[in-house]
Order: sequence, then structure tokens, then C-alpha cells
Amino acid sequence: MTLTDDEQTDPSAGLIGVTDTQRHPITDVAAWLDGLDGGVRPALHALGELLAGVAERDRAETAERFTARCLGVPDSGYLLDEERPLNPVSRLTTAMALAEWIDAHAHGCEVGPGEHTHPPKWTQTEIGGQRYRHPLCLQVYFPAGTLLDDTGCVIGIETRETIMRSAKVSVYVTPEAQDRARIVLDRLAERANALNPYRGRAVRATHAHGLSLAVIDLPATATRETVIVGDEVWTEVDLGVAAVRDRHAVLNAHGLGARRGVLLCGPPGTGKSAVSAVVAREVVGEFTVIYVEAKAGEHLLTAVVQEAQRLGGPVLLVLEDVDLWCRDRSDGGSGLSELLQAMDIQPDARILTLASTNDVATLDKAAVRTGRFDAIVEIGYPSPTEAVRILAALIAELPGGHAVDVSAVAAVLPEHTSGSDIREVVRRAVLAGANGHISTATLLAEVGSGRYRASIPQGMYL
Repeated sequence: MTLTDDEQTDPSAGLIGVTDTQRHPITDVAAWLDGLDGGVRPALHALGELLAGVAERDRAETAERFTARCLGVPDSGYLLDEERPLNPVSRLTTAMALAEWIDAHAHGCEVGPGEHTHPPKWTQTEIGGQRYRHPLCLQVYFPAGTLLDDTGCVIGIETRETIMRSAKVSVYVTPEAQDRARIVLDRLAERANALNPYRGRAVRATHAHGLSLAVIDLPATATRETVIVGDEVWTEVDLGVAAVRDRHAVLNAHGLGARRGVLLCGPPGTGKSAVSAVVAREVVGEFTVIYVEAKAGEHLLTAVVQEAQRLGGPVLLVLEDVDLWCRDRSDGGSGLSELLQAMDIQPDARILTLASTNDVATLDKAAVRTGRFDAIVEIGYPSPTEAVRILAALIAELPGGHAVDVSAVAAVLPEHTSGSDIREVVRRAVLAGANGHISTATLLAEVGSGRYRASIPQGMYL
């Protein structure tokens, strides 16, 4: 660029009369500045600073420019982008693994913009009382000698899922290093799976803009001593637990498949959910326990099963009241195909499915066949002997409970009294007794009143 000093032969002509012969190159900028009027130099200096500031903003580094600069190419068109989509769980676990790599190579890597010229974004996620800090959206350069010995790479992660963007992780390399990009992605996925914070916990799967998992607490009082059901129930459950925990290797070696399904059926209030809670408490830690809500079961059960496979180790899937969303095909059950597809994924997987229903007759025959639900166990109303055991378990720690004649109380219970009915008898007796004390008399009075069992009034209100 050549600076020129324009001279005017006619001062009144302004710049209109300037010709090329009147333009002289400025060979000494300092001398030219010294020759300016005193009031002109500060204005020119301010204009220069303004223009320099504008130029600096124009040169703000975008995510693409950052990637190109780090990998030593003129622009991103010279690079190769190997990417993989992220599902709702891997959005967290992959970000956790990347955060670990950034910390491990903090002195060698360089973190760049998240998108366009926006700064890198980090966030925190709390799971089961533990807080995890991880990137939300950024680019990070790992030079040769960090992740790969012979080449550098840039990893970009976007964990936000919207209509306009998809959650994904990308590795940028020069084209000849594409195979190494796949290696980086494989290593990142392997580490992400190892860091999965849901493994060994009890979680609830819900349908909230896709699959969502949340850690839950299991009932502390549910044990085999307090949940009174027939021995055949525990026999079938224990068989399923043994299949996926202890005998999976021998079963799969002979092509028999380790995956098991147990369907608990029976009237409301007989203990189906309580049995699931007992099993969940017994195996959690060694198993990952996943309670699947109805909407998630109807639309995302396949995704839940796929996520269970990635967890590794044994998994207990709990499908309560499966008849709410998976009915006979003649009734237009919308969740049937989802259930059938999910139950057929990898018969060698270490997954025990424990489902419950109030009416097994409403389920499609294809759903309850062997290979999907291998055992159908009925949990009926308690027998008189079982009613005595249930009552004794419920009042064992209550004030006055040791003096109650449980046989006398159980003897007056009507036919088809469920375990939840007996529990409500005890609750009402505690509320009615002085200072919460119970007695044979208060329990008998509550049974006689019949108010422990909700009933719908007959007739019409006018």
C-alpha cells in the first residue's frame, strides 16, 4: 500500500481539481506526520485507533478458524470431520470423559470457541448427590503427543439438543489421519461408558423430550420379611437373578440366552410393586436398576434396553402396570410393538425384566410367550395364614403391637382382603388409638367399620 500526499494548485477547488500528477508518494511517514497541524494529529491518531479496533473485532476467531489454525491449514475446508451423534445419556458421559482429557492434558491442549465466536461453555450436572462439571459446547485442540503420537486433532462437542441443532461429538483431523480420528472417538466412547454415573444405581426412565434418567431412592423397609407372598414368587425371581448374574456365561455359551423376563400378575394391592421394590433393594449396586415409566415404556423402551446394554453388567428393568400401555393388538395397544421389539433385542444380554399387571388377559399373547416373559407368576389375595404374617410384620415395631392377638384380627378379615387393605387397617388403628398405641380392640373396630377399604358410592348426586 502506498501513501500519497495530495496537493491542490487551486485552494478554492477542493479535491475536485486533484490530478494524478499532483499525487506524491509519502516515503517518510514520520516526517509527514510531523508536518501536520497540531489539531489534526490527535484526530488522526484517534481515527487510527478506531480503525484498528474495528479490524481487531473483524479478526475475532471463530470455531472454524480456531480449528484450522490449530491444525495448520488455511481453512476448515482442508480438514476432515469424523462425528458421532450423542444420545441423552452419552451427552453427559462423553462430556465427562472429554473434561477428564482436558484436565489430564491441561498444559498441552488449547480450548477454543463453542460455536461461531462464542466462548466455550461449561455446566454442572448433579446425579445422586454428586456434582459433575463438564463441557456443554466447545472445541479443544490436542497436539501430537497427547491423544495421538503422530498427529494433532481438534475435538468439538455439542451436548445441546434443539430443533436447530443435534447433540454430537466431532474429531477434526487432516484427511490422511481419518483412521486416527475413529480411534479417538472409540477411546472417548469407551471412557465415557466407564464413567457412566448411573451404573449400579436405581434410576427412573422418563419421556421428557427423549429419554431421561434420574436417580431415585428405594424404599428402605421393603424386605422379604415384610412383603409376604407365596414362595413360588421368590423362586421365579431368584431364578431370573441367577440367570443374568451367575449363569450368563454358560447359558450364552450354549446358545440358550441369559436374558429373562418375569411377569407378576394379580389384583390391585396384593404386593406386586412391593416385590419389585424388594428385588431392586437386594440387587442394586451389583445391578443397575431402571424403573421405566409408562410413557417411556410405550415410546422409548427400545432406547432404554439399548442404554442398559451399554451399561454392562447385570441390569434389572422394572415395568410396573405394563397393561396401561401395552394391550392386546385387537384393542389398539400402541405400546405393543415397542415392547416386542425391546424384548427381542439381544437374548444374550444380562437383563432381567420384572413386569407387573392387574390383568394378564389384556396383554397380547405375543408379549407373554416364553422368550419374552419366561415366567408368569400370580400374586393373589393372602391366605388366612399369610394375612396373620402380614399383620404381624406391620405391627411388630408399633406401641402395643406385642400384645395384639393377630390371629383374632386376621380371622375377621373379609374374603379378598389385600395386603394394602391390611396395611390401611393398621394405619387407621394407629390414628384412632391413644398416643398412637394399638390394641386388638382398635384393630377389630377398624375391620368392623369397613372404612379401610375405599368404596364408590352408589347412585347419582343431584
